[in-house]
Amino acid sequence: LAREQGLPVIVMTAYATLAVALAALRAGAADLLPKPFGLRELEAAFARLGESERRRPRSEASGGGRGPARLILGCSEAMARVHALAASVAPTKATVLLTGESGTGKELVAAAIHAMSRRAQSSFVKVNCAAITDTLLESTLFGHEKGAFTGAIKRTPGKFELAQGGTLLLDEISEMKVELQSKLLRVLQEREFELVGGTRTLPVDVRIIATSNRNLKEAVRRGQFRDDLYFRLSVVPIHLPPLREHREDIPDLVRHFVNQAASENGLARPELTPVLLRDLQRQTWPGNIRQLQNAVERAVVMAQGQRLELAHFLLEDDLQAPARGGAELDAELTLKEMEQRMIMASLARFSENRTQAARHLGISVRTLRNKLNLYREQNRRAGGASRAATA
Repeated sequence: LAREQGLPVIVMTAYATLAVALAALRAGAADLLPKPFGLRELEAAFARLGESERRRPRSEASGGGRGPARLILGCSEAMARVHALAASVAPTKATVLLTGESGTGKELVAAAIHAMSRRAQSSFVKVNCAAITDTLLESTLFGHEKGAFTGAIKRTPGKFELAQGGTLLLDEISEMKVELQSKLLRVLQEREFELVGGTRTLPVDVRIIATSNRNLKEAVRRGQFRDDLYFRLSVVPIHLPPLREHREDIPDLVRHFVNQAASENGLARPELTPVLLRDLQRQTWPGNIRQLQNAVERAVVMAQGQRLELAHFLLEDDLQAPARGGAELDAELTLKEMEQRMIMASLARFSENRTQAARHLGISVRTLRNKLNLYREQNRRAGGASRAATA
């Protein structure tokens, strides 16, 4: 695997433990086939691999980022547990509950589980329960017959029907009202449902993956979520840690997102320096991986193929004050201090030419002027306070 990173590999093993699955997938294996297996399982594995190759973007043809495990970003110990659980549960029919803060990558993990499952050739359908009104969510999930309600001019299949044979992702399941939760529970228990306004019962062959950024146990305690549905959904619970708890993954994540952003925007890959990676690693990233990805993409666009600077991030309000909690970081400059030093250094580099300095920093001359006015005002106030204290 290490020598032939561009070659898709199916690992066959008689020791289908979590450790083996994790080692194989992290090494770049495209699939894992536990022994004993028959011809049908082998053919299915090759079929999944072929489908994965057909769907893979051309930009990945030279290798790297290959295989379902690569959808789960991060190789730290914290993310290793996520890799292991996803790899072990993927071939099964078990319902999975993914929990964690917004932006931690729950949808990516769900997609990876689907891609590694025996349902990989069928549909992966997503429903955001928080983005749809209560009235529409029922018909969105189960579909409706013609005339079921005002405006229902034709029979419309729901997400369960569209996901038949595949995987249905119920994103932010905690936002679903209790009344609809009971209907969902019936589907999970009886494996059948009716369209809204219909009488005919339809069978269900769908694997459910649910996500939540709220504490569902607490929601159950408060009566906001059915306990029987919670137990049905959390057959295999997987918790995704916030990015601040696996900062060691940030350099690799930044490299990945830089390559991705440069490719998608038709730009040359900008240079990354150890200093920049270290600075980004010190941030708290309250929006987690999603915030980091968005910040990197904007920075790549601003850099236009040139070396990435912290200024490309600082001036987009994406970074918080450097994290405290360790002796090494206690002496670090605050975000505003770093920003001011970079602006003053840029002005010095271009002999106080504001136009050139602003272009180098990736900001407008007006923004630079406002920053300088702010610094002067802060210095004036600090000077006044100092004189008052002396008096």
